[in-house]
Amino acid sequence: MTPEFERRIARLRSDRQSGASEILDEALVLLRDALAAPADLIPVARALCLAQPTMAPIWNAALAALGARDDPERFARFAHRVARAPAALARFAVECFQDGARLHRDTPLGLVTISFSRSVAHALEAIAKSRPVRVACSESRPALEGRRLATRLVAAGIPVTCFTDAALAHALADADAVVVGADAVASAWFLNKSGTRMLASAAAQQGIPVYVLASRDKFVSREIAGRLVVREGHPGEVWEDAPPAVAVRNPYFESTPLELVTALITDAGVLGAALAPEVCEPSEDEAAAGLIAQLHL
Repeated sequence: MTPEFERRIARLRSDRQSGASEILDEALVLLRDALAAPADLIPVARALCLAQPTMAPIWNAALAALGARDDPERFARFAHRVARAPAALARFAVECFQDGARLHRDTPLGLVTISFSRSVAHALEAIAKSRPVRVACSESRPALEGRRLATRLVAAGIPVTCFTDAALAHALADADAVVVGADAVASAWFLNKSGTRMLASAAAQQGIPVYVLASRDKFVSREIAGRLVVREGHPGEVWEDAPPAVAVRNPYFESTPLELVTALITDAGVLGAALAPEVCEPSEDEAAAGLIAQLHL
C-alpha cells in the first residue's frame, strides 16, 4: 500500500464525529482510486475495515470493490445505489409519518433522536416540508455530535430541544416517535451511538414507536456481523485526569435488539423489524464467503 493510501486511511480512522454515510463517501472515493491503481486492492480494503470496524457500509463497500475484479460493474452498482439512497430514505420517511390517527397533520410531530446522522437529518428536513415537526436530541458526549444535529435542524427552521444524554428520556413525555440512525443492521440487532439502547427501551416501555433509518448498505450478513468491532474512544475524552484506581470506559457504539424496533425505514421501503434477516442475507450469487475471507482481520 502506498504512503498516500496510508495517509488517507489514517485520516478516516481518526474521524470520531462523522456519521456512517459521511465516512462511506470518503471510503468509496478511496476504493475507487485503489481499483484504478496498479497496487494490490486487498491491503487497502483490509485497512479500511480496520479503520472503521463498527461501520457496516465500509465492509460492504470493500466487498463490492473486491468483487469488481471479477464483475467490473459491481462496485459501480454499489456506489450508484448509495448515491440514490438519501432521497429514497427521505421519501419513505415522509410517507411513514403521513398517516396515523394520532399524528394530526395540523399539530407538530414530536420526534426524538440521538447523535448525528446525515441520513436522519436529511429525513427530518424532508418531513418538516410536509408537516410541522419538533425534534428533541441529546448532546451525545463525548464528541457532542448532537449539538451538530441541533444546529443543522434549527438552520432548516425546525425547533429543537437539546437534552443531556442522561435526561433524553424526558423528551418521550410528549413524543410521537423515536427516529435513530444505524452504523450496522444485523438480523437481530442494530449498532448505533451509545445511549440508543436506553432510549429505545424507554420508548418501548411507554408504547412509543421506534424507527431505525438505514439504507441497505448498512445491512450485514451473519459472517460480517460477527466481524464488526464496537470501538471505544480514549478514556481521556470522558475524564482527562482520572485517579489511577478509576477505570474509565468510553464505548462509542452499542447494539440494540430489533425487538425494540417498530420498523426499519430503508431505501427500499418501510419494513417490519422481523424482515431484517431477509435483507441481511447476500442478494447476489457471488461467492460472498470467499470475498469476506480475503478481509480476514
